Amino acid sequence: MSVARLNKSRLNLNNTDRKARPRNVNKMRKEPSRPLSEIFSSLFRKTCISSICLLMLALVGLGCLAGYRWLTVLPYFALQDITVTGNHRLSDGEILTISQVGLNKNSLAINIGDVESRLSANNWITSAAIKRKLPDKLSIQIIEKKPQFMVRQSDKLFYCDNTGELIAPVVPGKFASLPFLNIESDAMEQAKILPEFMEVLSRRELPFDPGQIAWVNIKGGNRMEIFMDRPGLTIRLGLDNWQAQLSNLNTVWNDLKNRGEFRNVARISAGKDRVWVEKRTSGQDGLQ
Repeated sequence: MSVARLNKSRLNLNNTDRKARPRNVNKMRKEPSRPLSEIFSSLFRKTCISSICLLMLALVGLGCLAGYRWLTVLPYFALQDITVTGNHRLSDGEILTISQVGLNKNSLAINIGDVESRLSANNWITSAAIKRKLPDKLSIQIIEKKPQFMVRQSDKLFYCDNTGELIAPVVPGKFASLPFLNIESDAMEQAKILPEFMEVLSRRELPFDPGQIAWVNIKGGNRMEIFMDRPGLTIRLGLDNWQAQLSNLNTVWNDLKNRGEFRNVARISAGKDRVWVEKRTSGQDGLQ
């Protein structure tokens, strides 16, 4: 067979294969177009359903609001008992004034968060917790700041806590007799011992009463001076290992007390594991 006949036979076979292959009829088929009336009808139906849902949500919201307003004026929830605890510096009346709550006010109309914020913003209050006891009771529990000293700043007296942080100005009518605190500018780092030192005093681990202290002066060079008004006695304390110095001070103090020699003592200095006692000179009274 010649080459020309073979090529012709291959062409005939290829044509036969092409004719035998089925055509993909669906590939060229077009989707029938929807009528405009049907499209508008579907959109209208969806719009109506959405509008009805929104209307129902609005009605539910209005109903809840109306119900809440009705409850907040209902006499059944009027406050008849308000309990205030934890206050020492501020009176119950002052607490109620600050919190803006009172008897006969509707319990449900009170915003607990707002009341707690108003109380916590007061200079004398560290924190406040409000509990509503339906239908007609309210509990106010506060934690007050505890003044330990008085300090002078800008020609004004302030109460401060055991860290030296200011609390509020000293005002007439509610004056509390507290020791004066002075911290020298180059001794601010040493002031960090104050909380622990005052805790030792409150546990009565020292031979003198905290109420006897007239002033405390923290000085540079790791020194602290304490003046007690009633015995007219000054104590000088080294702050290096001050706990050990207090132990030595106790020993000497008790010895002086047992021998009845306090009236002749002007100063007691403790430091470097030693205690020095300075006696009064003629005409000396208290601190010189």
